[in-house]
Amino acid sequence: MADTMCQKLNQIREIMETKDIKKGEKPSQPQSGHSVAIISALEESNVQWLLRVISSRHFQEQVRNLKFIDLEKIKGKPWEKLSADYTFCIYVSSEDEWTQGKLSFQRVKVLSLQGKKKTIVVMDDVKSDTTERKSRILKVYPDMGKYVEGLFLFSRMEKESDYERCLYNPLKPGPDNPHQGFQVALAQKVMIGIRHKVGIFSRSSDRDYSWLIGLLASEPFRDHVLAVRPCLITNNGYKQFHEDLSNCTFGILYHTKNNGRVNITDVAESLYDEEIQDLSKGLGKENFIVVIDDLEDTRDEVKHLILNAQPKIEKYAKDLILMSYEDKTESLGQSAKTKILKVFLKLPDDKKPPAKYENYREDVSYPSMERSRSPSYRTPSETTTSSLTHAAAAPSRNTIGIFSRSEEDDYSWLRRLLTPQDSGHKEVLCCKISGNDKVLQDAAFKSKFGILYHSMKNGKLRLTDVTNSLYHEELEKLSAKLGKKRMMVVIDDLDDSGDKMKQKILIKQPSLRRLVADIFLFTAAEKKQIDQQSQGKPPSKMSKSTSDKVSGIKTLLT
Repeated sequence: MADTMCQKLNQIREIMETKDIKKGEKPSQPQSGHSVAIISALEESNVQWLLRVISSRHFQEQVRNLKFIDLEKIKGKPWEKLSADYTFCIYVSSEDEWTQGKLSFQRVKVLSLQGKKKTIVVMDDVKSDTTERKSRILKVYPDMGKYVEGLFLFSRMEKESDYERCLYNPLKPGPDNPHQGFQVALAQKVMIGIRHKVGIFSRSSDRDYSWLIGLLASEPFRDHVLAVRPCLITNNGYKQFHEDLSNCTFGILYHTKNNGRVNITDVAESLYDEEIQDLSKGLGKENFIVVIDDLEDTRDEVKHLILNAQPKIEKYAKDLILMSYEDKTESLGQSAKTKILKVFLKLPDDKKPPAKYENYREDVSYPSMERSRSPSYRTPSETTTSSLTHAAAAPSRNTIGIFSRSEEDDYSWLRRLLTPQDSGHKEVLCCKISGNDKVLQDAAFKSKFGILYHSMKNGKLRLTDVTNSLYHEELEKLSAKLGKKRMMVVIDDLDDSGDKMKQKILIKQPSLRRLVADIFLFTAAEKKQIDQQSQGKPPSKMSKSTSDKVSGIKTLLT
């Protein structure tokens, strides 16, 4: 959270960057920098955190003086004229203000046009995911970019993080901290250049790389990515492929190991021999990368082995990026952000393949990457033929994972519902959530679908987005791994399981809409009826709403 907060504040500082507010003035002179107005209808106490940051030494070269304009105290007055004397304006609003009409947008347009000053928008105390919320705002107001220099959303958790420590005491690279220099570069330097139309080309469904689409639409990529376009590659879709290619300025060839072995090019039954050449030729090598996802081992040694076994990747693509489950989920995907953002920042990669790989045979693939926490590594001369088999097969396509803090007995009725032969699913994997990431990760890897189960007998209905939520991190990780369309939530032992209750839950816990395909609610009586039917016992008459929910679950699992 602190890193994200610092990055946003540093982007604001970059937008404020100026060296000549007045002709002939030097930045070191007292009058250099902007005269800044923070304008808001919120109470000043709610904006104090921003006033404190903008007036701090971190902005001392960008800010000459600072003023707060309270719109509530100047009602009926031409407030826009009060901003005429300022060279930079920050309009601060709540999340609700943008969803209850267009007043905020009208104010922003007035600010921008008044003296053609620089203006940014800050949306404060955003409750839902800031990346997703920003995307929604920009869809509703597509002309936003004409009037503002930037849109920044801050959550309460970000503001409560220890961001001031990294903001005022940036880490410096050293022998004990070799990666810190790059982290500082990401946090402090925003390189403004071409904003690309990025195409993600793959034979996989876009749900497999939904995490990548979300990543490219997030705040760190604002200055580099204009739009993201999923591009499905098929055997008879040559015309569509080239149409997609013509509409992109940057390309990502995506492959997941969950679909089998890593056979991009140069090997038997390779998937992308022609496409990798066309993408490189159409976009230029500098604007084309390859991403291999869901690997157990993403060390540089593995990368170099793949490049030696499949040399066309290095010949045609700017870079090969390897992703693991942990890269996408731990610390809110910070590792994935770093790996992908490095490409757009064009930072140098000083790591070269070790000399022992220079003579590696190109007629073999690469060591099998079995699912173990620390896979052993051997040099090519030590590797046997049997160890050079294809990558491990994908997890069972007939497995449903049920993830919960409850005991298995609590959802035995759900297991019985899912296991009959007519449902097409032969195995249900139960995972007790206990804070052990490895257990959760392994169970998710083995599953095709995921069900997050919660019983009202075990506590309040606080899955996510609320204080002391039970499953917020787990839902983020499961959705990133399995995809939203293959995740659902089942809640039982409710007093009310109707549509009104469902909508109430979705309003109070909006992340559920973002992370899962649907939620299903059941009362104790309903689950008893379902269980009797699953066991072949004479059931009491099942209501249409209960029957519809059972059908809905089975439909999502097909």
